[in-house]
Amino acid sequence: MSFKSLLITPVKLLLTACCFLQFALQVLWLGKVQLPRILRQDRQSQAAVTRVLQQVHRHVERFLGRVQSFGLVRFSFQGSPSPDPCIVVANHPCLLDFIVILKDLPNAVCLYKSGTLGNPVLSSFVRVAGYIEGMDGTASANKRIIASCNERLQQGRHVVFFPEGTRSETATSLHKFRAAAFQSALKSAAAIQPVAIYCDPLILGKGQSWTVVARQDNVMTIRYLPPVTLAELPADRQTAVVLGELVAGRIDAALREMQDQH
Repeated sequence: MSFKSLLITPVKLLLTACCFLQFALQVLWLGKVQLPRILRQDRQSQAAVTRVLQQVHRHVERFLGRVQSFGLVRFSFQGSPSPDPCIVVANHPCLLDFIVILKDLPNAVCLYKSGTLGNPVLSSFVRVAGYIEGMDGTASANKRIIASCNERLQQGRHVVFFPEGTRSETATSLHKFRAAAFQSALKSAAAIQPVAIYCDPLILGKGQSWTVVARQDNVMTIRYLPPVTLAELPADRQTAVVLGELVAGRIDAALREMQDQH
């Protein structure tokens, strides 16, 4: 390691720690103070929900802007996010995945793991922002997710699913997709927009320390693929399994193409 690298790494570690601290403080402020105040003032109306999501979006833009300006992660956005309410399905290599999608979809909500409700930083935020509690392995939870997804779509929201349920081991690996996103699409007749997120090297991946951000050159590429509609499938093949395989195949192909380009 060169002297320059030895000098830069402690600085980047400090900047990385500052960004994570900023993120935690922003989420606490939003979840405990700012967003509840908006909802109380507007009496839980849809206008209030819209204002809540707009506030979240502004904070996301500031956070990502700081991360990029500090030279910690470079973000590359490709393709066009759908302007119409739809189900967004993405792979999940990194803890930043939903945040970078939220930059382009300011009215989006996502699923969160039930364990998040025990997180002192995130618990209030996910409730107030109207996010959807995820699977606990039961049929009743699946029905609840589908109903909540359809409700958010009718409100004009994008609903973001990471159907792998856990983070990727490599830049191009995909776990089997769970069915809830595709069952929701069938129930609501909503389009699905696949999103391929490519991180090589991985950052904030499964089992990785936050310090890895400071020790490598990080690039995240977010590619929005053309939306998939039920009309693309024959009537006798409009099932959650077939729809899931189609979307997973398109994300997989995009990841491999991005790998070949690097």
